[in-house]
Amino acid sequence: MPCHSCQREAGPGPLCVACGAVQPLRPQASLFDVLGLPTTFFLDEKLLEDRFKDLNRKLHPDRFAQKDARERRLSLEWTTAVNDAYRTLREPPRRAAYLLKAHGVDVEKESGQSATQRLPPDFLETVLEDREALAEARAGKDLPRVRELGKAIAVRSAGVLEELTRTLREFESTGASARALLEKAGEKLAVLKYYGRFAEEVEAIEMEALE
Repeated sequence: MPCHSCQREAGPGPLCVACGAVQPLRPQASLFDVLGLPTTFFLDEKLLEDRFKDLNRKLHPDRFAQKDARERRLSLEWTTAVNDAYRTLREPPRRAAYLLKAHGVDVEKESGQSATQRLPPDFLETVLEDREALAEARAGKDLPRVRELGKAIAVRSAGVLEELTRTLREFESTGASARALLEKAGEKLAVLKYYGRFAEEVEAIEMEALE
């Protein structure tokens, strides 16, 4: 596309290759597009980190403080978009949730009965047992037991993340038509959401003990 400033070909990045002016964000740009990365769950973490730092350095609003209002606004929009993209894509569960949403499986939006229906039936029994055990430990001020439960959940969470990773690897090699794999990945994400909330509750109880 032509640069809004010099009218020459701007190139694919956020800055015009001819004059260096900040270009508008494409309306339909994905988080991967914002960082100039391939759309995949299996990102190179070092490349992700390097791209984030490089774009933040090039697009920081301070570098455009003496430019016109349009470029100052665009640099701020790009910086915000880069930060949002990095926060989402650096964490595997959030990256997986973003990819699934793009294919019509929005686990993050689900709540109540719809979220419960996605969980495996036998998992719901485990949920009740976990909750009861944590409630008893909290009521009894049994901090070692609370931490023990937290460690057990962390181990299970790591196992589910591995299962999610295998499912997404199969999905990406099979193609977007593999709906069953998407649903399976959504199930794994729903379980990880529960484990994440449990871990937050364990942390809250530990903080209470320090007060």
